[in-house]
Amino acid sequence: WSPKSAPMIQLFSGMTMSNNAKNAKKMQCQILEPMLVWNAMAAHHSQFVWYRRLSVLFSRYTYINDLQKLSIDAPSEGEEDDSASLPPPLVTIAEEDSMPPFLLTNTQMTALREIILPIGLHHRPWKRIYSLVRDGDSFEGFRKKLEDWNDRLYHSTTPSAGGVVGGGDDRSSTILVVKTTNGELIGGFADGSIVPLALDSVRSASKSCLFKFHSKKEDGNDNDNGDGDDDGSTVDVYGKQTIPSSSKRIVFDATRRILAFGGGIDDGNGGTTDEGFGLCLNDGFTRGTTARCSAFQNEQLVSEKDGVFAVVDVEVWGFVFGQF
Repeated sequence: WSPKSAPMIQLFSGMTMSNNAKNAKKMQCQILEPMLVWNAMAAHHSQFVWYRRLSVLFSRYTYINDLQKLSIDAPSEGEEDDSASLPPPLVTIAEEDSMPPFLLTNTQMTALREIILPIGLHHRPWKRIYSLVRDGDSFEGFRKKLEDWNDRLYHSTTPSAGGVVGGGDDRSSTILVVKTTNGELIGGFADGSIVPLALDSVRSASKSCLFKFHSKKEDGNDNDNGDGDDDGSTVDVYGKQTIPSSSKRIVFDATRRILAFGGGIDDGNGGTTDEGFGLCLNDGFTRGTTARCSAFQNEQLVSEKDGVFAVVDVEVWGFVFGQF
């Protein structure tokens, strides 16, 4: 039911023009104690000037209000309610105008959210924790940025949020994004902090995955609806559909200056079925490699035949819980 405005001729008729005719789609509500309206307005004594007093005395709404029944069209059988399935708008924490632009467009972030993020992160704002262009290529500086983020994350959330930061809960999840000199965007999702909180440089990341973006032209589809717009929002994900496994590992070694997503599954003969890390950054984020990795069931993520690429920029994204 919804309030219905009275016609102008009835607006200041007090209660003299009530309509008691029965109607299944209309309803009248009579206010039994009109003085409550007067007292409510009188509480705002500075605003309760003479013409408002007259309005309260003679307004029909002081005595009678009309309601009309709303008609809501339910989706027909077999038809989905699109409004109920629409995802919430994606929010990023804004930075100063002088800061470098984000590597990912909002469309690309939305694509990643819908495909790789746990449902508990879908409503969380995104925060750029680290940017190679903004923060420099120091591995120690990178580590400090991530450790500061973990500390703030831990102190801004309560135990009721669940889990321990860095222990694989949603709060400490991070996304690594890499842009190559060929303009390719690749990366990985870690179900926890990329920088380990313990002394070990290798940690299990059982729900992690790798991804790469590609354009319509790479798909052999040049149909862009005539507007020339190719947002590159098509994303391939590797390892998301596989059973969570301890063979998925993230390696962070500040001494060797290596950050890598990889497995190392034993082939049963003392060797490994992997050709290398699924994604590896080294030499102070200046170059990287990608190779077939059994843990993620991925092919190499870049177009170079040997899987070696030069890096233009690197970003790490986290998700905001509590106050930042």
